[in-house]
Amino acid sequence: MTAKSKTTEAPAQQAAPEQDTFSFYNRVYLAGRLTADRDLRYTPSGKAVCRLRVATNDTREAQFHDVVAWEQDAETTAETLTKGSKVIVEGHIQTRPWEAADGSKRRAAEIVASKIRAA
Repeated sequence: MTAKSKTTEAPAQQAAPEQDTFSFYNRVYLAGRLTADRDLRYTPSGKAVCRLRVATNDTREAQFHDVVAWEQDAETTAETLTKGSKVIVEGHIQTRPWEAADGSKRRAAEIVASKIRAA
């Protein structure tokens, strides 16, 4: 008599977030120059936010990128970088909706910096 073997399939396991192949897919690394002096402001709750524009030129024409830094990175950026400074930015792309003065709905794409340093 032949014994039938029973095979049970283990349930598919999901990878932990830190091991997930796509968990770091939205990453941006830029090296360029600031096109204007940075704009440091504070939210009503007191968090620092610094907006800056970085120009890159790896093709025939320059590309301009809006960058946002928060809290300590924002304050450090505002203290150390000025128009024309060489800068390296690491972060992720974020899109956000906004409303124009004429009432039309628009979307803005910007880089939220996790690290900014002078090059």
